Amino acid sequence: MRTKDYVRVHKNAIRIRNMWGAAPDGPVAKGGASMSEADQYLSLSVRRVLQLHTALWTKHVSSDVSSVQYGVLLFLGEHGELAQRELMRLAQLDKSTLAELLRRMQTNGSITTSRDDDDKRRKTVVLTADGRALLDSLRPAALAVNDLLTSGLEFDDATAVDTLLKRLLDSPIAREVAIS
Repeated sequence: MRTKDYVRVHKNAIRIRNMWGAAPDGPVAKGGASMSEADQYLSLSVRRVLQLHTALWTKHVSSDVSSVQYGVLLFLGEHGELAQRELMRLAQLDKSTLAELLRRMQTNGSITTSRDDDDKRRKTVVLTADGRALLDSLRPAALAVNDLLTSGLEFDDATAVDTLLKRLLDSPIAREVAIS
């Protein structure tokens, strides 16, 4: 990260901490108690939410098909045939991760890949009938996991979390480290 970007990010972090009621010695939790440094460390909460999602996914959807694979099935189901590069952008996966994922998905028969006749460098990906059936069979449970993940929140709070996550993923720092 360039120095000026680090300074901008650091200033944003200070602004955000102050917005949440940071006292000179750190943020203050509800009820006026000072928050510990560990409580202020957002990455711990993000990791725990990811663990919660993984546990819910494995229990309620599938231990064989990951949520990332489901996302690829979902994009192919919505868009039809996609160039691998476009699928990489939609799924926000790096080239090697997507290539390995597609190899496994092709082996299990849920997708097919082919080279573009006009541009041999371009690889396209298509959902097979088995892939469509898999997507359709997983969809209700995948949607239920979304509901379970936000079950402790009011509708407006769940919507706000979704909006904030999308804003985080669209931030300058996220674009700077974007997978390409």
